[in-house]
Amino acid sequence: MATDGVKIIDGDLAHDVYVTFMDLYDAGESIETVKTAIEQFQADNDDVDDEIFITAYALALWEVGQLDEEILSQVALAIKQNAFANYLTQSENAPNEGRKRQQVLNRFWDKISQPNIRPRKRKIHKAQTKFVFDEGDVLSFQMSDGTYRATILLLISQHRGRCSYQFAMPTYTAPSKATFEDVQNGEIMGRMIEPASRVGFNVVGMAHKTLLAIADRFERIGHLEITQAAKRCGAQSGAVDFESFASAFVDFNNIIGIKKTVKTHSKQVFPVRQLLQ
Repeated sequence: MATDGVKIIDGDLAHDVYVTFMDLYDAGESIETVKTAIEQFQADNDDVDDEIFITAYALALWEVGQLDEEILSQVALAIKQNAFANYLTQSENAPNEGRKRQQVLNRFWDKISQPNIRPRKRKIHKAQTKFVFDEGDVLSFQMSDGTYRATILLLISQHRGRCSYQFAMPTYTAPSKATFEDVQNGEIMGRMIEPASRVGFNVVGMAHKTLLAIADRFERIGHLEITQAAKRCGAQSGAVDFESFASAFVDFNNIIGIKKTVKTHSKQVFPVRQLLQ
């Protein structure tokens, strides 16, 4: 069991329940379909996680005007049992946090025991259709010291109207601009993902608006037809401007050392052509 705080949506389980519910709801799924998916989160829970689950679930149902008496009675039982507050007080030796949780539950009950007169409507998230670059594009860019690096757009993802780009990290570094063949025949940073022993490629993520503002810093030098199975991310970092993007590519001097310790080092290098397999 892991939780971050005493609020209704304040930990991993509660967040997963609530966000998954709203994602499915906004995607147009029926309430029954949403319920079936969400109730899978209830399996094998202890008393504390049961309380966290049912309160997060009830909040989501209440917000969309679908809270029924059955779920309401489960919330009432969870509040009566007071498992989370007792856990905080007795097991964590945090009576103040226990009291705060009880206060949160009391206010929560006052809220959901009354009908929601303004149910939340399904949100329509507009998908991005005009991309800055396409998946598989191979790009060259110049560092502040005048040397060149290359990157490959591994994956474009969209969630709740937000579009993001995941750029893989070829090991190319030279005083001259890379050619497409340099990158295609080179290597790329990644790591083995256990337990399936699959390769995940290290990526730097960037939002659509950020990339649009700095697109002129990149030159498209070719395109790879990346297989769907290869579009897996390993280590991930994020960039908010060109400088933070380029900083991820600063130190490739340890690549040889990484190869020598491939069995023990979390980072590894792989042929770029593995993206095509």
